[in-house]
Amino acid sequence: MNKDFEFRQLLRAYRSGVISEATFESEMKSFENGAHSNGSGGFEAFGRRYASEREAVVKFLEAVSPAETAGGVAVRAWLEVCQTDCIRGGLMMVAERESYHGRAFAARLKELGGNATQQMSEESRKNIEYLRNPNISDYDKLHRGAKRFPNPAETIRPLFEFAELLKEDLQTKEMVKLFAQDELSTLKWQNALCAALTDAQGTQRRAA
Repeated sequence: MNKDFEFRQLLRAYRSGVISEATFESEMKSFENGAHSNGSGGFEAFGRRYASEREAVVKFLEAVSPAETAGGVAVRAWLEVCQTDCIRGGLMMVAERESYHGRAFAARLKELGGNATQQMSEESRKNIEYLRNPNISDYDKLHRGAKRFPNPAETIRPLFEFAELLKEDLQTKEMVKLFAQDELSTLKWQNALCAALTDAQGTQRRAA
């Protein structure tokens, strides 16, 4: 695999939340030290090489299941203090998506003989505390997310690419495809609504 492509895959995986910051830093060190090679064999995804497709699937499920579960908790924490109707309506749908993604992937991991940990990362805990803070405006919270993921299609691309790579585990393949579509829809909604609210604020200031 071309090293430049491998690096971009790793970066995309980090930006899309598939791997944590700690994992990203660890993989970058391995990359810089030459641990990532262009040799044949194994299964490559998200800028990493696995012994097999099954190993890649299990590692993916182990990462994404608790992350999505935590995402559901985070969005519901925001809902508890959300005062903006248009944002609240979207959050109600997103909360359900995140939660059922976590449950579905945990169930699939169990079918494959793995165990889904529900241990929440420090990053997830900080995000929940931020979102449930009533002193931070709904617009600021929405803008924070939109700023973090300014290009939804590019952010979610690694998920679609991973799904296309799966040739043996067709069950997980279809799950990942639908998951990617959900995530893309969520980011598009977030960014479009943020842009609309930003424009509305600008109009109000000009009219004042």
